[in-house]
Amino acid sequence: MKKIALLFVGLAALLYGTKAFPQQPDFLFEQQYPFEWSYAGTHSLEICNEKGGTECYFVTACDLNTIGYTTGGKDLMIRDDIQPAKVLKLSPEGELLGEMAMSEEGRYSSIIRLYHDPSNPKFCLAVGTVLDSTLSCVKPYLAKFDTNLNMVWSRIIYLPEDYCNLLGGRSFMDSHGDIVFCSWPFHFDPNGYSEWSNMLYLRLSSDGELLAMGDSPYYSNLYCLAQGDLFEYTDGTGDYGQAFVGQPEGYNDPPVFIVRMNRDFTDFQTRDLVENITLDLTDGIMIGDYYAESFAVSLHDGTKYLSTRGVRWDGWSPGLYDEVIVSMKLDQNDSIVAFSFIPHDNDSVRTLAFCHGMDASDNGDFFLCNGVYDLGAWQYGEIDGMNRFTVTKTDANTNIIWSRSYEDGQHVFQPCSVMATSDEGCLVTGRYWTLDQTEAKLFVLKFFADGSLSVSEKESFVRPYTYYPNPVKEQLLIQFSPDVQPKQIELYDLQGRLVRSQGNAFESIDMGQLPAGTYTLRVTLKDGKSYTDKVVKE
Repeated sequence: MKKIALLFVGLAALLYGTKAFPQQPDFLFEQQYPFEWSYAGTHSLEICNEKGGTECYFVTACDLNTIGYTTGGKDLMIRDDIQPAKVLKLSPEGELLGEMAMSEEGRYSSIIRLYHDPSNPKFCLAVGTVLDSTLSCVKPYLAKFDTNLNMVWSRIIYLPEDYCNLLGGRSFMDSHGDIVFCSWPFHFDPNGYSEWSNMLYLRLSSDGELLAMGDSPYYSNLYCLAQGDLFEYTDGTGDYGQAFVGQPEGYNDPPVFIVRMNRDFTDFQTRDLVENITLDLTDGIMIGDYYAESFAVSLHDGTKYLSTRGVRWDGWSPGLYDEVIVSMKLDQNDSIVAFSFIPHDNDSVRTLAFCHGMDASDNGDFFLCNGVYDLGAWQYGEIDGMNRFTVTKTDANTNIIWSRSYEDGQHVFQPCSVMATSDEGCLVTGRYWTLDQTEAKLFVLKFFADGSLSVSEKESFVRPYTYYPNPVKEQLLIQFSPDVQPKQIELYDLQGRLVRSQGNAFESIDMGQLPAGTYTLRVTLKDGKSYTDKVVKE
C-alpha cells in the first residue's frame, strides 16, 4: 500500500504555540443520554465573558427517531417517550449548570445550530424544526434565549402546505446577521413511499422574520448527508454557496461540487470542484462519496476551506476499501489551490470514514472531526462497527498541524460536531454507547491547543498516530502526526519477548515471518511518552 501524500508545513509545529492566550481547562463531560438517536443533533457554542475567558458552553441534544408516519398514509406517528430537543449549559470545567427544552413534552423538536445574537452578545439563537400545535406538521423555528437559559421567544416559520414537513437541515449566519436555513421537504404517498421535492432555502432575520424563500433546481434524491455546509461569498455580491457530494442530476460518479445562489434564492449555478485535479492514480483516490458529509467555511480574503470524504478506489467498486478525509482550499473563483488527504485507516482494511464536523479558529486554523466505521460490521447492521474518532488540526492551506485518534476499546463513539474554542483548542460533542448497547451517554470532550488532554484517564486513549491493517498479514503500517517524533517501535509476543525493534524506518513493521497470534505494539516518542496497542497477526 502506497502512502497517501500529505502536505505539511515544516515549521508549523515550531511556530505553533508562540502566541499567548489564556489556557482553558480541558474536561470530559458525560451524561446519561435520554434519546435513542442524535446523529445530526449535537452542536455546541462557546460564550465568552468581558475579559475574553470562557463563561460557559451550550451543547444541544436532539432525538431524531421520535417521529414517523403510519404505513400507507400521511398521519404522523409520535412515540410515547418523545423527548424535545434540549440545550445544556456547561461550566468552563465541564460541570452541568442547567438545561432547557425547545418544546413541551410530547412535541418533537430538533436544533440544527446555535448562534450568538448579533444585536446582543448576552442572548443566543437556536434554529431548528418543531412539530406545530396541530401535531400534524414539522416546521422550521427560531428561538431566542439568554445565557441563564431563560426563553425570550420562540417563533414557528409558517410555510405553504407543500413544505409542511422538513427533514434535517443546514444553517449558517451571514455577514448581515441573517440566518440561512436549508432543509428537505418530504411527503408520503398512499403506498407509504416517500416523495422528495427539491431542497428548500430560507433566509430569516435574527427576529424570526422570513426574508426570502426559494427552491433549489436540484432534486433532493441526493443522500441527505451529501449536503454540505452553507457559506457566504466575500466578493461583494452577497451570494451564498453550498458544498455537495454527488451528482445534481442523478447517481453517477460522485464528484464534489459547489452550488452558488443569490440572496433571494432565484438563481443557482454549479461548479464541479474536482474536474481539473490531477491525482496520483496509484494511490487510487476518488474524491467524494454519496454517504459523506461536506463542510465549507468562507474566509475573509475570499478563499474557502472545504472538507469531505474521499474513497480509495480499488478498481471495481468505490466505498469498499479504506477511505480518507479530503481537505481543499478554494480561491475566490472556487478553483482548488491546495488540498491534502488525511488517512483514517481502522483495525480493518475496509472502513468508512464519516466526516462529522469542521470549524475555524480565530487565527485561521481549522479543526476536523470524523468517526470511522468497520465496513464489514456496518454492512450487516452491527452497531458496534464504529470504534474510533479522529480530530485533526490544519492551517488554512490544508497543512496538518496535528492529528489525534481517540479509542478506549470499550465503547462505540459517534462524534457529531467539533467547535474551535477561544484558546485555540477545540470541543468535540457526540454520543457513545457500550458494546452491548445497554448504556448510551452524551459526551463533550475538550482538547488543548496542542491536541493533548489533562484528564489522565482519558489521555491514555489518545494516539498521535494510526496503524493499519489490523489484523495484519505482512506489513503493519504506521502514520504519525507531524507534530510528534518517534524514537522506538517495539513488538512483543504474548510471553513478553521482544520480537521486533526499530529505531528508524518507523513507517512500517514487517510481520510476514511472525507466527499468527496477538502481539503488543509499543511506540515510544522522543518526548518520552509511550503507548501500547494490541495487534493481531493472521
